[in-house]
Formats: sequence, structure tokens, C-alpha cells
Amino acid sequence: MAVVSVTELLRGTGVSGKYGETFHFTRKWKVRCDTLTTPKTAVVDAVGVWYGSPHPDFAVCMAMEFDCADGDESGLWWDVTWKYYVPTSGSEPDPETDIPVDSWAATGGTTTGPCWKDKDGVVITNSAGDPLEDLEKEQSEFGWTLTKNYLNTTWQLTAMTYSNAVNSVAWVAGGDDRCWKCSFKGASKKSLTLADGTKIEYWETQWEFLYRAPTVEPDFTTTPGWDLTPWDIGFAQKVDAGGSPSSSGTKRAAIVGQDKKPVKNPVALDGNGMAKPAGEKPDALQFRVYSELNFNDAFGAPP
Repeated sequence: MAVVSVTELLRGTGVSGKYGETFHFTRKWKVRCDTLTTPKTAVVDAVGVWYGSPHPDFAVCMAMEFDCADGDESGLWWDVTWKYYVPTSGSEPDPETDIPVDSWAATGGTTTGPCWKDKDGVVITNSAGDPLEDLEKEQSEFGWTLTKNYLNTTWQLTAMTYSNAVNSVAWVAGGDDRCWKCSFKGASKKSLTLADGTKIEYWETQWEFLYRAPTVEPDFTTTPGWDLTPWDIGFAQKVDAGGSPSSSGTKRAAIVGQDKKPVKNPVALDGNGMAKPAGEKPDALQFRVYSELNFNDAFGAPP
């Protein structure tokens, strides 16, 4: 039960194409066996081509389809045909694992969110200089989606670790640190059968990475896009042991107005825990609320 000879044929082979589409190459072999019971998978393997093998003349085209048909009535001769073309995104097999390679795609959408600064980073106020609250703006979002395949369940730890994390270092063009946020979108178990009959099971996972541009302040400093920036306002300020306002105080006391009563509306603070003079605009605080990880380590980068 063995293959005796393999001969590549020229007749019936060649290349075809259409404008805007991939080339399609065809290669054929005549394979002779010594018995009628030689496995057909052995016949196909004998030509030395597997899914994803590059074409010898045009490596970008890969072996994607095969056919094994009887070559005569004896049952000892077989015609093996392989078709080569550029695989569509997500269908290209990884030569090391045989499962589909990672596939990136751009995504976008429109969301509505809070707005408290204009395009130049200036706080939006009324004519008296008071900041306006509860403003919203519509904005377009840009991002990437990733289809990543795993031979085992290691994706579960990756999902728990990276979902809701932001990039700790610059990631893809224009993506400063903490401007991309990762979300795990789902996973499903898949299987495929190779040319030799081997069955492979793997996990197909889906990921999304959304970009939020950094805020440029009037002094040209920047705030990374996914940092939290609430107003520095409150109803209390720091006081010393005697109850007097003090930035080094370890206690807190209610801020009182000109009527000597605790204020009913929050007051702008100066960054050191003390009330600003009446009428001054509040500043924004900055908090890093998402875990920060290097996305290149787990996902690589989009093309």
C-alpha cells in the first residue's frame, strides 16, 4: 500500500485571472500506487503540497484547493490537482499551525459623550465665565477588530487580562499610550480537516480596539484619551488642626459662603485641596483608571 511514482504534468495546467481579482494557478500530477488499497490521503500527500504551500512561480498565491480523481480504470493511477490563489482575509493558513492566520479589519461608529472643552482645549463657559455642565457632543470612533485563532484555551487568560486594558506604549500610527482600549468580544470553537485527513480543532476569538484621541491643553500638554478627567470641585476643603484652610491640613471642613453657611453648590478647588476665590473656573483632575498593558505582546499590530 504505497505510492510508486509521482510525475508532475504540464498538460491542463496554467494560470487564469480577471481584472481586480487574484491569479488562479493550476498544477497537476500523475500518481501511481502499487495496490488498490493505497489511502487516497497518501496519494495527495505524495505530491508534496499542503494547504498554504506557495506557488513556485508566484509565492503570494497559495495552495487552497485540491482534487484527487482516478486516472484510469485500473485503480492504480490517480490524477491530483491543486489550485493556487491569494486567500481571502482570515482564510490564509498559518504554515506553522495550519489554522487560519490572524485577521485585522478597521471599524468605526458614532457615539455621544460629555463635552466640556472646545477643539483647542479651552473650557466651555457662559458669558460670565462659569463652566457649562451636562453638554454632550457627537463624535465618530475609529478602531480595529481582530480575529485571532488559538489551538488551546490560553485565550481565556488573555481575555481576562487584556479586556478593558489600555495600551501602555505607543501602538500603531498615531496611537500614543493610553489612547487605545481593548475589549474581548467573543469566542467560538472551530474545526478543519487537512489534506491528509487530520482534523484540527481551534478557538476563533474576536477582539475590538477603540481609539480615543488625546486632549491638547492650551499650554500644549496632552491628556491621553482614555484617562478620566473630572472637575476639581467639592463641598469641603483641607483645614489645619485649628480649622483654618490649609493645603497641608490633615482634616476637612465644609466650605462656607458669604452667608457663613455651607455652600449648596460645589466650589472650584485649587489642586491642593483648598477653595479657589469665588468666580474662578475649576480645573480638571486626571486619573488613570484602566490597567495598562503592551498590546504588541498579545496581539501584534494591525497592518
